[in-house]
Parts: sequence; C-alpha cells; structure tokens
Amino acid sequence: MEDRNTWEAAVEQLYKELYPALHIYALRVLGESALAEEAIQDAFCIACAKREQFLASSDPRRWIMCTLKHVCQNMLRTQARLKKLLLSLDPGRCLAAGTTDLVSVDVLFGDLSDSEDFRLLKRIALDRCTMLEVAEELGISVESCKKRVQRARKRLQEKIEACI
Repeated sequence: MEDRNTWEAAVEQLYKELYPALHIYALRVLGESALAEEAIQDAFCIACAKREQFLASSDPRRWIMCTLKHVCQNMLRTQARLKKLLLSLDPGRCLAAGTTDLVSVDVLFGDLSDSEDFRLLKRIALDRCTMLEVAEELGISVESCKKRVQRARKRLQEKIEACI
C-alpha cells in the first residue's frame, strides 16, 4: 500500500509541475484547450498503464513529454480520418452552419462519443489498434472487446443513417 501511495504522490507531483508546459505544447499542436487537456490526461493514463516502463525511464519528464507528443499526433490523425470519413458521407450535413470547418465528430455524434464503447471503436477503427491491444488496455477479454465494438458499430451506423 505504501508503494502505491508513493507512486500516486509522485505522479500527482509530476502532473502539477509539468501541467503548464504540457498544456502550452498540446494547445499549440491541437489548437483547442479541451483537446489539450484530454491529451495530457491520456499521456498520464498511459504512464500509469505502463508504470514499469515509466519508472525505468531515466527522465520521467521527458518520457511524459514524448508520450504527450505521440498522443497529440494520434489525435490529429484521428481527426483527419474522421473528417475524411464525414466528408465522404455527406459534406453538406457535416459542415457547421455558416462555416467551412467540420463539426467535431464528438459533437456530431455526442450521444455516442461519451460512451466507452465509442472510444473503443475509435481506437480500433481509427487508431488501428488490434482487438487484443485494446482488450489488454481495458483489462477485458478479447471476446468482450469484440462484443463492445459490435455494439458501438451498430449504434454508429444507426446514427450515420439518421444523418444521411
């Protein structure tokens, strides 16, 4: 228990210390404060999930920064794929009123994007992770992962059909 408390305190201290610099970087790359915050949280979640690798790092600050860089790159790739997908569906419906910018997929599919299953689907379909990788990340069986993806695909398909 002591080890866990020490670990949590160290991560919390690192978070408080690095947050301003990490936020500036992520904001510059992603362009939105909410996305920057999400990227920082994801980077620290990865650090917690890969605790042994993180602890073995000679420079935890650099490790977090590199992880944040990769998280931001993945988010940008995901946004680009989603924009391409949405434009292929129906460009007129996927544009914000009076602008030429695409509505965020999380806004367009808001009722789905809050669900864990939709995030799981994005990891598999857009980040191109395998079922095994995602199942291990979530601590579930591959069969459970497949079922969740199947459910999310069905809900997303219904939502897309309603949009068209």
